[in-house]
Amino acid sequence: MMRHFLLLSFLLLSIPYVFGQEYLQSSETIQKTNHTLVLDGRLNEALWESAKQFNFMEWRPNWGAKDSLTTLYITFDDAYLYVGLDAKDPHPEKIISRNLIRDGWYGDDYFAFQIDPNRTQKNAFVFSIYPTGARYDMAIANNNIPLGRATNNVAYDMIWEGKTQLTSEGWQAEYRIPISNLRFEIREGQVTAAISVQRTINYENKLLVYPEIPQNIPGANGMPSLKKPVIFSGLQPKKDLQITPYLLGTTSSAYTLNDILGSYAKQSLEEIDAGLDVRLGITPSLTLDATLNTDFSQVEIDDQLVNLSRSSLFFPERRKFFQEQAGLFDFNLGILSQLFYSRTIGIKEGELVPIIGGVRLTGELGNWDIGLLSLQTEGIRLAEEALPSENFSVLRLRKKMFNDRSFLGIMATQEIRSNYINAALGVDGMVDLGNDNFFIGSLTTSVEGEDYTTLPFDVWQNSRLAIMIDKRKQDNWFYRAAYEFSGTAFNPSMAFLLRENHHNLYLQLNRGKFNNDREAHTFQYQRWMLINSDTYYTTNFSDLLTWYNRSQWSGRFFNGDEIAVFGQLQYEFLEAPLEFSPEVTIPEGSYFFPFFGASYTPGSQRQIKVPIALEYGNFFDGENLEIRLSPEWNFNEHLTLEGSWRINYLNFAERNVREWINVTQLRLNWAYNLHLSGSVTSQYNSIVDQVFTAIRLRYNFRDGHDLYLVYNQDFNTERMLQLPRLPFYNNQLFSVKYSYTFIK
Repeated sequence: MMRHFLLLSFLLLSIPYVFGQEYLQSSETIQKTNHTLVLDGRLNEALWESAKQFNFMEWRPNWGAKDSLTTLYITFDDAYLYVGLDAKDPHPEKIISRNLIRDGWYGDDYFAFQIDPNRTQKNAFVFSIYPTGARYDMAIANNNIPLGRATNNVAYDMIWEGKTQLTSEGWQAEYRIPISNLRFEIREGQVTAAISVQRTINYENKLLVYPEIPQNIPGANGMPSLKKPVIFSGLQPKKDLQITPYLLGTTSSAYTLNDILGSYAKQSLEEIDAGLDVRLGITPSLTLDATLNTDFSQVEIDDQLVNLSRSSLFFPERRKFFQEQAGLFDFNLGILSQLFYSRTIGIKEGELVPIIGGVRLTGELGNWDIGLLSLQTEGIRLAEEALPSENFSVLRLRKKMFNDRSFLGIMATQEIRSNYINAALGVDGMVDLGNDNFFIGSLTTSVEGEDYTTLPFDVWQNSRLAIMIDKRKQDNWFYRAAYEFSGTAFNPSMAFLLRENHHNLYLQLNRGKFNNDREAHTFQYQRWMLINSDTYYTTNFSDLLTWYNRSQWSGRFFNGDEIAVFGQLQYEFLEAPLEFSPEVTIPEGSYFFPFFGASYTPGSQRQIKVPIALEYGNFFDGENLEIRLSPEWNFNEHLTLEGSWRINYLNFAERNVREWINVTQLRLNWAYNLHLSGSVTSQYNSIVDQVFTAIRLRYNFRDGHDLYLVYNQDFNTERMLQLPRLPFYNNQLFSVKYSYTFIK
C-alpha cells in the first residue's frame, strides 16, 4: 500500500503544469533578419515585414475575447533582439500618455514585453514602454511566486532602447535589446525561450495579452511557466561585458554633541571619490559582477514609517548593485520573513556604511542555479560606537526537482568582524502539488559568537522551521495555511524576521468571483476573505502572545476603482511594556480588542487620484483612529504631485494618555524630457519631530550614462525638547555623481 501511495505521489508531482494550458505544448519559431532598423518608433522598415507576428486577446474585463487592434512583431540579428508593437485605438485622442520619467508610472497606457530567455520557467525580464517613450523594466524570479518578502525586482535596470510614435490610428513602439543582456544559451542545439506581452487601453480599463494566459491565477501575467515557448532559429548567444566607472564629489556637515562644552559642534567634510563596477559574462548564463568602492548616494531616501504593531518594519532595497538576480537569493523563513535581506549590508541604524568592494556570481551552472555574494564594509565610527570592518557573504544553490515548477535549495550566510561570527545555514524547497497547490518549506539554523570553536548551539533553539500550503487561485475557493517555529537562539544577522521566538499558526480562506458582463454585474471581481487568522505562542507553548482574525470583502468595479471593508478581533499578551512613541507605552498584560475599517482605491487611469483608508476601534487598553490618504495629481507629462498622509489619534482615557501621530510626505516629480528629470521630497514624522527633505536631479544621456545631483537634509522642528537646544539640522549632504558604462 505504501509503495502505491509513493508511486501515485511521484506521478502527481511529475505532471507538468501545462495541463489545461494547451498553448504551452507547442512553440513558435522566430527567424533572423538581414534588414537594419532605424529606431524611431515607426514600423515602416522592411525588417518588420518579415518579422514573426503575434495577435492578442482580451484578458480584462472580458477574458478570452478576440482582439483585432494589436499586433506584436519579433525578430533578431547578430547583436540585437527587435520587438515591434502596432497598437491601434478607435479613440486615439483618449490614449493616456502622462509620464516621461524612467521607471515611473501614473496610469499611462503601456506595452510590456516579457521574456524568459532559456525557458527556465523561473525567471524573466520585463521591458515596458509608454506612448510618451518613457520606459520601465524589471526582473521576475521564482516563477512570480513570493518567497519571503518579495519576488519581483522593480528597481532592476537593463541597458536597452525603445522609441514610440503616436499615430492617427493609435500608437507604435520599437525595441532594440542587446542579445548579450538576455543570457541566451544553446540547449539541445537551439535557443528555446518563452514570451508573453501585455497592452493596456486604460480609458476602458482594458488589458490585452498574448498568449491566452489564465485570469484566475494570481500573478499569471508575470509567471515564466505560463509564457509561450518560442525558438530563435539561428541565434548565437553573446557574453556580457560592462565596465562602469564613476566619479563622486560630496560636501557634508553634521552636528554632534560635545559633552564637555555642553553644546552641539558642526563638522564639515568635502570629498572627491571614485569607484568601479564590472560585469563579465563568464558564460552566456553565468555572470560575475565586481564592485570597488561602491556608492549609493543617488538612491532615493527611505519613506518615513510608523510602527504600531509588534512586527519589524521592512524597507525595500533600492541600491542597483543588489538588483542583479536578486530573486535567486530569496529564501522563505515564513510569511514575510527571509534569510537574506540585502539592507543588512552597508546600512546600519539607517546610516550608510561605506563598502570597500566585493563580488557577486549569479546564473546557471549545469542544472543548478548558483548565487555567490561577498562584500567588505569599511570600519567607521557611528555615533559614539566604533564599527569595525566587516565581511558579508552569501551562498545560494538551487535545483529544479520533481517538475518544472518545483525546486530544492540551500543557502548559507556569514557575517564576520573582529571577535564576532554570525552564520546561518538552511535548506528550502517549493513543490507544485498540482491543481495550483504549492508546498513551500524551509529549515534553517544559525550560530553566533567569537569563533567557530566556541559557538554555543542547541539544535532546537538555534533553528527555525517554516512550512506553508498555498492554493494559488483567485476564483472559487482558495486558501493558505502555514506553521512557523523560531527558536530563542535563532538570530541570523543578515535576515529579515517579521517576528522572533515563537510558534505561529496561520490560516486564510477566501472565495473569489470574476464577472465579464458590464450590463449584468456591478463588480468585475469580488473577493470574500472569510478567515485571515494568525496565532503566536511562546516557544514552549506556555503563553498565547498574539491572536487575530480579520474578515474582509473587496470589490473591483469595471472602471478599475476598488472598495473594501473589514472587521478584526485581536488578542495581545505583553510580557513587557511595549513602546510605540515617547508618549505612548502599553503596559504589560492581556488585551482583547475589536476594530474595523474601510478603503477606497481609484482606478489608475484617473488623472487625480485620492486613495483613502479608515480604521477605528479599540487598541490595547485605549482607542485608535487611523486615516491614510495617498493623493496623486498628474498635471501633465512634465509634472506630477504625489502625497501621503497617515494620522493616528491614540486615546487611552483611563491612563489619561492621548497623542496625535502624523507622518506626511509631499513629492514633486518633474521631467523636462526623457533625459532630464528630478524630484523634490519633503517628509514629516511627528514621533521624532523632524522634517526630512531630498532634492534629486538626473540627466540620463542614455542607459548606463548618468549624471546625478542629490541634496539631503533633515530639520529639527522642536528644538527646545532638550538641553542643550537641538541644532537647526542634524545632517546635510550634497553630492554630484557621474557614471559611464562601457559595453562590449
